[in-house]
Amino acid sequence: MNADYEAMMEQSIARCTMLSSTEAWHFLEHGWVLIKGAVSKQIAADIVACAWLELEERGIMKDDPKTWKQEPYIRTGCPPNINIMASRGDKEAAAQMLEIRTRYDLPSESPRLQEVAPRALGAQLDCVGGWDRVKDPEQIKLPDSVAVNLCKDDSNLGEDGWRSTRASGWHKDGWHYRHFLDSPQQGLLLGYFYSDILSGSGGTQMCVDSIGVVARLLAQHPEGIHPDSVQSYIQPHMIKECKEFEELTGEAGDLAIMHPYMVHRVAGNPSGRPRFAQFPSLKLSQPMQFGRDDPSEYSLSELVVLKELGQLKRFGFAAEEDYVTYPREDITPPPSRTEEEQLAISVELYEEQQRMALIEPEWTQEKWTKRELPDMSK
Repeated sequence: MNADYEAMMEQSIARCTMLSSTEAWHFLEHGWVLIKGAVSKQIAADIVACAWLELEERGIMKDDPKTWKQEPYIRTGCPPNINIMASRGDKEAAAQMLEIRTRYDLPSESPRLQEVAPRALGAQLDCVGGWDRVKDPEQIKLPDSVAVNLCKDDSNLGEDGWRSTRASGWHKDGWHYRHFLDSPQQGLLLGYFYSDILSGSGGTQMCVDSIGVVARLLAQHPEGIHPDSVQSYIQPHMIKECKEFEELTGEAGDLAIMHPYMVHRVAGNPSGRPRFAQFPSLKLSQPMQFGRDDPSEYSLSELVVLKELGQLKRFGFAAEEDYVTYPREDITPPPSRTEEEQLAISVELYEEQQRMALIEPEWTQEKWTKRELPDMSK
């Protein structure tokens, strides 16, 4: 490791107020860290109890594992696309969210994180550089809608098992924004554990060296990449470059903090132990910066990117005018799109793939699902 980069790491770690130096170093070296006891076990148990109330209304009974097979992987509470659209001021989505929360005995609003889990909030702030770099940190809420893995089947993975880039389901989160190297919409990927998650019990599996794959791909595209296409461009590089895999495990109340470029997948769960967790993102107040005048101001998350780009001291990704030419725009998630929106996006995706074909090597293009130009006359 070069001396300049190591000095920047030590300076950023010294600014942490909640993470221990060991936790901060782990995040820098591996792109993720587990924060023990970030949420109280009682709060976790209350969230799980509310989730079971909804599941049992759907005919999935806690004491009858046979019923779990109806929907082996299921979300309770408010669907992610409704949450996203409500946060953008969509009144219809806000009304839907309130109706869902009322039906399942959840409070009208999720509790604020700084009030019920200050350690969870503090650890996130340390990873991204502090309070001012987060979008409305005082308004961040504890996610109480839950992703429940009852008995997802992973038995058809073949000889390599899940520790292979050829396993199904690998993805980078972010279906709601255009992806840039510095995208502010997802400053971190988070995993709140509301039940104990042992190995082989349906946790999240990470492709740890995918962070570099994503960083190098996005660094080549100052125009950004549409979320509907991100994975098809990442996957060929993953197959060629990735060999390091980790499984997230922990106890109820733990928080996994992952770099936003971490490619991951939902594990199978043959254990007979339902997994309750949620995986939101942290939104930044401004795009990440990779050319800071004062190197001590880099966040841990920014330093992970600079490390993957070659332990650089700075990387000139975007000038001020680039933010006008290529705005860091939000995208409507697929379930919330109108037919007109989807048609326009289909044209955009076709044109994007034509541009990408001029840059990406032939071996990556062989892995793409080729897009057709939609008929606009219909």
